[in-house]
Amino acid sequence: MFYLVVRHLRWLARVPGLPQLFDALLLAGTWLFRRERLAAMEALELEALRSPGLRLKIHKLGGTEFVHDGRELGHLHGNGLLDVAVGLNAAQSLLATGQVQPHHVFPRSKWVSFQLESKADVPFALELLGKTCLDSAEASSGSTVESHYISGITR
Repeated sequence: MFYLVVRHLRWLARVPGLPQLFDALLLAGTWLFRRERLAAMEALELEALRSPGLRLKIHKLGGTEFVHDGRELGHLHGNGLLDVAVGLNAAQSLLATGQVQPHHVFPRSKWVSFQLESKADVPFALELLGKTCLDSAEASSGSTVESHYISGITR
């Protein structure tokens, strides 16, 4: 259902309130049929909030947005799909290993998607959010910071 709407009915995102309603329906479906996935989503949000400077807000197209220093790190859809902007090189590496999927709207970009299924997926999801911080730091400083970790996000 998610992919049908996102790929073929994308224009519906322009209708005010409809993306939020759709995401709420996804969340309700997750609550009804995928309780373990819902627990993983909650765990991810709680762990992410432990990071200094990170906050959660409602994403413009529904779901929960992870924001650090005013910049979107990624967002979590109501079906447990985490979209993260990790940078083009990191995206290509992660896609090559099969750890993530191409982004459902921008498949050849710095965005990747990761499907949360259980709490065991939370550490990797946090690592992806940390890669976003690393990508941001690298872009602003012009140097490679791959070996450094952002305190509280990547463990």
